[in-house]
Amino acid sequence: MRKIIILALVLLFSCEKVVELNIPSHQPRLVVNGILDTDSIPSIFVSYSSGAFEQTEISCVLDANILLYEDGLLLGEMTINPNEVDTFIITEDNWWNQINSQSIYYYQLNTYPSVGSTYSIDVTHNDYASVSATTSIPENLELVDFNIVDNSNNSETMIYNATFNLTFNDNPSQKNYYRIRLFLHTVVHEYEEADEFTEKSYPLILYSNDPSLSQGIPWDGYTFSGRTALFSDDLFNGEQKSISFDMEYKLSGIEYGDSLFLQVTSFSEDGYKYFNSLERNRDRFISPFGTEPVPVYSNVNNGIGIFAGGNSIYLPLLP
Repeated sequence: MRKIIILALVLLFSCEKVVELNIPSHQPRLVVNGILDTDSIPSIFVSYSSGAFEQTEISCVLDANILLYEDGLLLGEMTINPNEVDTFIITEDNWWNQINSQSIYYYQLNTYPSVGSTYSIDVTHNDYASVSATTSIPENLELVDFNIVDNSNNSETMIYNATFNLTFNDNPSQKNYYRIRLFLHTVVHEYEEADEFTEKSYPLILYSNDPSLSQGIPWDGYTFSGRTALFSDDLFNGEQKSISFDMEYKLSGIEYGDSLFLQVTSFSEDGYKYFNSLERNRDRFISPFGTEPVPVYSNVNNGIGIFAGGNSIYLPLLP
């Protein structure tokens, strides 16, 4: 018995072994991000990648050469607009000033994307491999009807305070991808001591049981809850689609300066895959055993990032 115990102790204390890993150095690549939409001129943000173990912040690449093409014809070279600089970060829950962070500059070209056209970019830089990407602008959304309903008088039967309904026709000649967001624009009194007000806009949380939406963890009887409703036309291709969302915002208690507006965007397939991968990472359930991260979609050849097309409409709901 004594020999067996000694052997066990030897085995127990001899299992530790130091393994040195030879991790190859990271080769930085260009990171290109831009969503072309019919409501604004093209804006592209360019940075570079860093290794998984590098403690570096995102840094803009200010001297890249970017050529923008429409249907194969050169539109021109995109240049940095010094007046287009982000000085704040927008999150789903709040806004805050980007006081200690580096400014974010955008390459732009003074033109507006055309519905149905195909766009491509070529990005070159002396220090990085050249990259390219292609996307297209979806057709216009054919809106049929939209309205908002006050549920405050039906609190016994309705879980939330208001419902908005949207009906549109899906184009049967193409694959369609949609994003719906409902924004609250409000005026906030920042400091009680001073008479200072700040205007803010942020998407409200929406609730629905529509089968076209991602089916997550049920919440208060709803299969979908989130600030971004992203879906395809797989279940209603070429048909008229009606979709409804409940929300917690009280229409009967509208604050001074409050307004609601609906943003409905038709995306290219690239845009849908990119935003869907972001939503899947945000919504994935973290178990005690861990979960595999969802790779963020990229369509930038030889680089990283997204170059996608969108076609947005904005619908005022209140006041």
